[in-house]
Amino acid sequence: MRKIFEQLFADLGQFLRQRDDLLLLVPCDDTEVALLLKALRDLDRESGADMFLLFAEDFESAGQFLNDTAERLDAEQKLTNEAVAPELRKLPPLPGEFLDVERPPAERLEAGLQYARSLVDPRLGQHFVWAMGPGKIGDPESYLELLAQLTPNPDIRPWMRGARIVARVPADFQLETSPLTSAKRIRVRPFSIPPDAIEQELLTTAADQKSPPDDRMRAEVQLAYLDCAHGRLDDAITRFLKTLAFYQWAEIPAMEGLVICGLGDVARRQENWHDAEHWYQCAVVPAAKSRNPMLMSTIVQNLAVAAFRDKRFSDAEQRYSELVTLKRAMLEEDGLAEALEWQGLCAEEQLGYDRAVACWEEGALICKTFELKHRLGPMADHLRRGYQALEMGEDLENFDSEWAVEGSNGND
Repeated sequence: MRKIFEQLFADLGQFLRQRDDLLLLVPCDDTEVALLLKALRDLDRESGADMFLLFAEDFESAGQFLNDTAERLDAEQKLTNEAVAPELRKLPPLPGEFLDVERPPAERLEAGLQYARSLVDPRLGQHFVWAMGPGKIGDPESYLELLAQLTPNPDIRPWMRGARIVARVPADFQLETSPLTSAKRIRVRPFSIPPDAIEQELLTTAADQKSPPDDRMRAEVQLAYLDCAHGRLDDAITRFLKTLAFYQWAEIPAMEGLVICGLGDVARRQENWHDAEHWYQCAVVPAAKSRNPMLMSTIVQNLAVAAFRDKRFSDAEQRYSELVTLKRAMLEEDGLAEALEWQGLCAEEQLGYDRAVACWEEGALICKTFELKHRLGPMADHLRRGYQALEMGEDLENFDSEWAVEGSNGND
């Protein structure tokens, strides 16, 4: 995917430097718009002389789109002027034609482009880039008709000199059947990320003997996890064992622990919980040496799951207690609430309702404090069950009055 992004970045840079075309249309899916805007932002940082105006407002109608765009640019203009030192020249106010909601959207957009043109000097080789990357396009036909107004018709208008317009269009865009079919000075550059782009890039890196060994092995580890996720378990084992030998030789404990944990995941996918737990236990030592809390928490959680599944609830409770300690140190509130919930469930399986309630009370408090509504509902159900088992009628009554609303919201 990196190479696909780098090629997009290069093509955008070439469009900025060329002098023939005004409008670049980029067909892409909604999920890929963020990468398009990132490439433009990176180009903005690299280009010191040019001015970039990037807009990500969704398009439902031309009027709404211009209202949102004008509001965004007006806010940025005011913030910029507030930040400018008193002795420096401030940005001029936005033209009334651009802000006037009664004007046709095409006229308003052209007024905005004229304003942007006034901020650069093409005689010094400066350009302005007006980029529109709506995350969603509710009315493609109206959107394309609006874009069609931005091309020479038939002559080049003054604001077009030094202008470069980049517009995201729907992924299924076809120039010959669109309102832009006869437009001049435009180019189309589709942007898409194939579903297997990441895997193909990793395969290339893993096979590249010119790449540093650590880069190749890291690619192999990621490929092994992809193999495991897609059920290619024999391939996953081969890659994990290959990389395990390398990281043991190179003495990189964090990666060694990650690879061993991957072998446990393969056994888990095979429903071989005995071997899975064995591999997770083997991963503890290198993970501890690496002092990597995220890796250690993953391993401890896997050991807790294995023990719970094997109905060794005392062992599972201990593992979840260790996970609580790790999550608390990592300041990971969601993971902490989940660990407390499962520690309580392990205690409940042993009829240790006092320990269970203590865990669930702390978990419920965390859910309320950090607004973890998706966890508060189940936690509330556990607490009611615990209070009833301990015959804590008064506590149950207080709980229902204090937590009922939060518990109901957690189930939304």
